[in-house]
Amino acid sequence: MKKIGSFFSGFIIGTIAGLIMGIMLSTKKEKKIKNILEKKTEKIKNNLQEISKKIGKKMHKIKSDFEENWKKNKIEKIDQVEDELGT
Repeated sequence: MKKIGSFFSGFIIGTIAGLIMGIMLSTKKEKKIKNILEKKTEKIKNNLQEISKKIGKKMHKIKSDFEENWKKNKIEKIDQVEDELGT
């Protein structure tokens, strides 16, 4: 009977000790994981901002080129119409 009682006592004490150690270690691990995740998300955020800026610059250039070509073609078309009309 003493063996069973000492087994359960040891089991309970071991479980409690394991829980305490688990809680203590998990908070440290959580902080580490949180720091790693914060760094990674910050890096991703910065990369996305850079990509966004590059895309914005390219889109602006495409728009400017399109507008320039549009105006150029429009003027050429007007000149052609004026030539055809003789004005």
